[in-house]
Amino acid sequence: MPKMPLTPEQRIKELEQQLAESEVKAHFFEAVVKVMNTEFGATLTKKQLATLSRKHKRKDSQ
Repeated sequence: MPKMPLTPEQRIKELEQQLAESEVKAHFFEAVVKVMNTEFGATLTKKQLATLSRKHKRKDSQ
């Protein structure tokens, strides 16, 4: 049975949930980077983080 298209309200609710998940993930990754910096002395620049992020996205899409 084909899916019924979402109503605008349902789509907004879905997008709000996706945004909330993305914000939680962003906070988590920021915390991980902070721990890496303080506990292990590793420094990641924004450019390195962007490269890692792109690599991670490519792995997810495969």
